[in-house]
Amino acid sequence: MHRSSPVELYFHRMAQALIRRPKAGEQDAVRSVVQTVVDEIYGGLWAPAPLPIDEEDWSLAWVAIVDARIVGMVLTSGEWIGDLWVLRENRGCGLGRRLLAQGEAEITARGHETCRLRVSKSNANAVSFYLRHGWRVEREFPNERLPVAMLELAKSASC
Repeated sequence: MHRSSPVELYFHRMAQALIRRPKAGEQDAVRSVVQTVVDEIYGGLWAPAPLPIDEEDWSLAWVAIVDARIVGMVLTSGEWIGDLWVLRENRGCGLGRRLLAQGEAEITARGHETCRLRVSKSNANAVSFYLRHGWRVEREFPNERLPVAMLELAKSASC
């Protein structure tokens, strides 16, 4: 009888993660995931953590649930993926890919020919992630409010 290693169990648990809309009362938990990841990735680059994050209607997001806990999220608007965040301890096992696919499907269902997103050029891990999943860089530009370079990425509507 084969006993699963801790790594195998971890990947199995992530593969079984539920992707769904947040339930009533979970919006603060979604915002907390966003705040945690934003502070981890960008805290100290232009200001100390906690960094301000835009207030969104988090009930419109899709969330990844592992062990009854929100560990990631994606939020779209029009043809844009506005937010995609996964807690550090849950990265590298396919949750980001699943959330990205959910966001792409939502944009495609709205009838858009192109999916778009913006990402900080300095966030090399995120840029690499998107490029691996078929996105292409359309342009580089300065952030409107912060002293960082941004990239606009796009993917065809067959996302």
